[in-house]
Order: sequence, then C-alpha cells, then structure tokens
Amino acid sequence: MSAATVVVTGASRGIGASLARIWGARGATVVLSARGAPALEPVARDVERAGGTAIVAPGDVTREEDRVRLLERARATGRLDVLVNNAGRGFYGSVARIPAGELEALFALNVVAPLRLAQLALDPLTRSGGTIVMMSSVAGVVAAPRLGAYAATKFALEALSMSLRAELVGTGVRVLVVRPGPVDTDFRERAVTTDGHAGVRPRGAEVQTADEVAAQVVAAVDRGAPVLETTPFVRAASAAARIVPGAMRWIGAVMASRGRR
Repeated sequence: MSAATVVVTGASRGIGASLARIWGARGATVVLSARGAPALEPVARDVERAGGTAIVAPGDVTREEDRVRLLERARATGRLDVLVNNAGRGFYGSVARIPAGELEALFALNVVAPLRLAQLALDPLTRSGGTIVMMSSVAGVVAAPRLGAYAATKFALEALSMSLRAELVGTGVRVLVVRPGPVDTDFRERAVTTDGHAGVRPRGAEVQTADEVAAQVVAAVDRGAPVLETTPFVRAASAAARIVPGAMRWIGAVMASRGRR
C-alpha cells in the first residue's frame, strides 16, 4: 500500500514496531504511537531508512485528549488508510482475586481505547476506503485459567469488532480482527500479574516472531480479510471452542488443576 498513511499504536516494540517497518518499506507515512517519544525514535529511524515517512506521536491512548491528538496528526497528512489498534497489555491471575481497579484499567487500554480510536478514525477511513485492525488474540475466543481478565477484554473487543464490521457494510471501511497465538516478544514479562508469574505457553503452540505476525497482518489488510488467525494452533483452538466446548472445558480444568500444584 504505497503512499498510504497508517497509524500504529503500541509502535515502540514487538508487533507494532514490525508493522511500522513493513509499511515504511512500502513508502507509507507511518504515525507512531506509544507513551514515550524516546522509545519511538529508533522505530522512526527504521521507517525512514526503509523509505517511508515517520511521524512520532507519543501519548497515552487511554486518555481522550491524546487519542484526539493522535488522529489529528494523521489527518494532517491529508488522508488515513489504516488504523492499527495494537496497544494492549496482558493480565495473569486468578479470576477470584482480580482487583476491580486493575480490571477497569485493563479494559480502558484493551477495549475502550481501540473503540474510541476507531470511532475517531471513521470519517477519514470512509473517505479512503480504509481498514481498522483490531489486535485480538487466541484468548479472544478461548479463555484459559489465569487468563480470565485478559480474555474478557479480548472477547469484548471481538464482539465490538463483529458489530462494527456489520454496521460499516457499504461504507468501504473494513475491520480486520487479528488473533495471534504466542509471539516471541516481552508481552508476558510486561503483563500485570497477581502472583508474580507470567502465563505458561501451551504445549503445541507455535511461537512466532513479531516480524512473522506483522507480515501476515499487512497481507491480510491487502486482501481485505475480516479475520486473521496466525497459526494452525490458533485455528485449531478457535474451532475447538466452537465445535467441542465440552472438551475445552475439560482441558481448562486440567490446566487449572496443574497450576495449583
């Protein structure tokens, strides 16, 4: 997508940084969002070296004034083609002990922020026939033990995306939901935990690099896909949750039992 303008939240590391570099190599103007400007500067240099134009737009996407400012920076380029709602945070801990304040903060970042950014971006995206990318997870369709809070935010994001996609039929705006499995980033280490332990990666789950996931996302945007499940493991887990929910409940109980040992 040459000469496009792309907004990427959570662009300072991981999948967000990889997406920025790929779109930069296509000559796009990439508006980079994260809480701190210093963390965005190396990504901006990579975008420029790749042949794109980087706009560093630091801010906290849980703050409305920062969300408005971010979209204003994008509009100042004259167009907006893709909004990537990539910023988010994990949470590991027992549902029985989730602090209400932590859950509210998690929903503010993982659900409310992408929703509001999508709402703010609708007018320019309608003019360009653009795409909203919602970064979900396999946890958006399967809730494992100790992942209830995080999964709840991704289930909510999936529901909002499904409704929004239907409501936007005929406008030219597409909504892409991305469901990665485990990715080799610092996501788990940066997650909130109630007991000091990050989540355990399930057996048989292929661990992808951020670059691999990002390349799949860009290709999915190109072809106008509504959903991207990035590995066979994610596709199998998603199908099992719908087709054999009883088996998934048994697996969840076994995982919970092992976690108590």
